[in-house]
This record gives sequence, C-alpha cells and structure tokens, in this order.
Amino acid sequence: MSVNEVRLPKAEEDFIIRGTGPPHSRTFCIGDEDHTIGNALRHVLIQNERVGFAGYSVPHPSEPVVQIRVQTVALPNSEDTEPPPATDLLKEACETLSQQCDVVMAKLQAALPRVKKDRDFVERKNMEMARKQAAEEEQQEEGEEMMEE
Repeated sequence: MSVNEVRLPKAEEDFIIRGTGPPHSRTFCIGDEDHTIGNALRHVLIQNERVGFAGYSVPHPSEPVVQIRVQTVALPNSEDTEPPPATDLLKEACETLSQQCDVVMAKLQAALPRVKKDRDFVERKNMEMARKQAAEEEQQEEGEEMMEE
C-alpha cells in the first residue's frame, strides 16, 4: 500500500434495524453508505404524507454507516387508525429512489449522443480557430521579416 492510498473501513453490518417500541418508529443503520444515500432517502421519505419524521445522521466521518430515523403517522381521513410500519415506508422510499435514479439514467443515456455531437462540433470549431490564428501569426511573422529586409 502506497502512502497515497486510503483504506476505508468496512461496516460490521450491512443493515440493522434499531428500535423495540411500536413498529411505526425505527432507526435503520445502513453500512458502507454516507450522506449521499442518507439525504436522498430522507428527501423521498418526507415527500410521503404518512411520514411524520424522517432524518439521517452519519455518527462519525470515520464510521462507514448512515442512520436513518423514520416515524410514521396514520392519515387523518383513513380507515387505518394505526400508523404504517416504518419498515414498509423505508422500503417504498428505496423503490421510489431506485425508480428516480432509473429515470435520470435513461435521460442521461438519451442525451449522450447529442452531447457527443455538440462536443465534436465545438472541437472542430476550436481546431479551425487555432489553424486560422496560427496562419495569421505566420503571415504576421513573414510581414515583419520582409520589413526588416
């Protein structure tokens, strides 16, 4: 291992559910993840009207784990008087986030040919400008040489 290599510690567990009280309040510990997944899941969770609270934390930068806290509520005009289990809503949030990522990936894949075409066009224009500038500089140098003679 070179001095520039960094070995990140691995989490002891991939996934842990904490909380022994009512099923509508749980903390989920996801190993080998960070703010990226924590903030994305929190955002998806708080869009759900059945979620009363959603938050995440990374206990320490050197620990490869993110903790996601979910508390659910029953809908006011619903037949269900009990809040749904937090595990169900986290699963829904994961599926929603996965679908959103698929949509973004599809849009990126669709845009790649257009972006490549644009990049090729810009590169051609830059080459033309560089050739033109080089030719102008060459003509200027020739003109200066002729004036010196």
